[in-house]
Amino acid sequence: MAEWIDPGIEQEKKQDELEELKERLILQQTASFTVEYDLKNRKFYIDPSYKNYIREDWEQDFIRSKEMGRAHRRAVLRQDHEMLDAFFDFSDLKAGDRRIGKARFRIDRHRFEWFRMSLVCEGDAKGEPERVVITFSNVQREIDAMEKVEFLLSQDPLTHLPNRSIFIRKTQQMLKDNPKTLYAFIQMDVDKFHMVNQFFGSKEGDNILRYLGVKIQECMEAMGGCTYCRVSSDTFCLCMPDEQEWIDESVEYIQSSLRSYPIRFETTMSFGVYKMTERDHKKNESVETMMDRARAAQRTVKGNYLKRVAVYNEEFMRQEEMEQMIVSEMKQALREEQFKVYLQPKCDMETGRIIGSEALVRWHHPKHGMISPGKFVPIFERNGFISEVDYYVMENTCKTIRRWLDEGFPVEPISVNVSRMDMYNPRLMENIRDCVSKYRVPHDLIEFELTESAFVFDNAQLTHLAERLQENDFAVLMDDFGSGYSSLNSLREISVDILKIDLKFLPQKREDTRANVILSCIIDMANKLGLEVIVEGVENISQVKFLLSIGCKNAQGFYFHRPMPIDEFEKCMKAEPVPISMRERYRAFRKQR
Repeated sequence: MAEWIDPGIEQEKKQDELEELKERLILQQTASFTVEYDLKNRKFYIDPSYKNYIREDWEQDFIRSKEMGRAHRRAVLRQDHEMLDAFFDFSDLKAGDRRIGKARFRIDRHRFEWFRMSLVCEGDAKGEPERVVITFSNVQREIDAMEKVEFLLSQDPLTHLPNRSIFIRKTQQMLKDNPKTLYAFIQMDVDKFHMVNQFFGSKEGDNILRYLGVKIQECMEAMGGCTYCRVSSDTFCLCMPDEQEWIDESVEYIQSSLRSYPIRFETTMSFGVYKMTERDHKKNESVETMMDRARAAQRTVKGNYLKRVAVYNEEFMRQEEMEQMIVSEMKQALREEQFKVYLQPKCDMETGRIIGSEALVRWHHPKHGMISPGKFVPIFERNGFISEVDYYVMENTCKTIRRWLDEGFPVEPISVNVSRMDMYNPRLMENIRDCVSKYRVPHDLIEFELTESAFVFDNAQLTHLAERLQENDFAVLMDDFGSGYSSLNSLREISVDILKIDLKFLPQKREDTRANVILSCIIDMANKLGLEVIVEGVENISQVKFLLSIGCKNAQGFYFHRPMPIDEFEKCMKAEPVPISMRERYRAFRKQR
């Protein structure tokens, strides 16, 4: 009679065999093997496949030592013995505990490779530790791959110097390891590097950067105790002990190395230096901040052929603190209307009559008082906030014009400035039309000033904007005419109604006949083109007389009026205009008194 076999038990047996086979295959594929150790009976089982991966005879070693840790000692690199002893210390092991460790095992006579050790402690029916199962896996390839990835991620692919992120990490560690040493950060770049790429091609530009990388590495490795990197493009950064002799030698070596590069182009570099202070060490100032300070100093000598190196000082610190304050408080200032619109009159020079004005912005800070536009406008232009300020000025100008019209006050056109950033706002014209329509301002009472320097950056955009403004019956003024390198070309391509000539065209000396001729020709050309001309920056009577003599009627400048709050402007508008003859007699009378 055949023996009956429970199909369920048979199925479980097959499943266990499959799992065991699956586990064995996985271990083979992953260069792994297992060791089991009976904690109570001190018996062990070693997967025979270990001989494929480990050189030593563990079975004999275990028979001699009777301890797991000691059995493995001959197979493990001496430096890892302490870690190995801790891993195989089972004195406080509990059922369910898991451990993971890593050690270098001998795979042949002179070679060790990394193995990961994963331990699981299994318990008996009472929950007491009964046996441990340890899986050994060769992870050398994995570690090699990770090290290669880390190396590639830490290295600039072009120059093979450390990149910015690894420079920051290494420098932070260097500062931490040497708390009593003060360091200097040197940031540098190649002046007019874009012209090298333009004239000689990007391949030659890359060759110069590689050459610089080699020279920087040579210099820094010779000194020792330094870090260095390629930050981006043609910008590099060094960090070295703050020894002036070292700094001077490094700058001179790098600069002279670049000069000796075989290319028919004058290649020079500009350098910015930031020297750490005790305060930086105490507050653990970030490496990024100190790099930024070196960069701020470097920008001040960019393109300066007489001075190649700038050192960050207290003035830079004050500027940096002011800039941080401006950026952090600009939005609140706009909400609280700390920005005030000032008007600077434009005058008929003969009669002194105000024929219009320009809307300008001033910041009345509750703590710092009046902040000059020269301090906050460049920052707003860099971070884009200038567009919000420009709209604020335009809206307040429209409000003022509307109020004057409602009160029957005499109104002359007011011009507002359009910044370069504004030109790229696709809703600019829509915003202008909506604002003017909201306050029912006649289009001939608000004008728009476009800076001629913007033509150099994007003449197509500027031309399109001028055309759209004129299509909507707004007058367009070209501000700072003559300050750019393409003044006549911009005048040919951009349709404007009024030219505002830059003060640079005014003769600085009476005998400056060349400036006289140039300015006379500009005025004559504008008159023939039917363009109104306003000369800005007029400050004395000799300038006024000269301008009148060459056919210029209108001007703007401190000789007539400074920028003023709106209430003061209203008083000027109500007052009788002072002709030039009366103005000079009054000034002479005041001097006599």
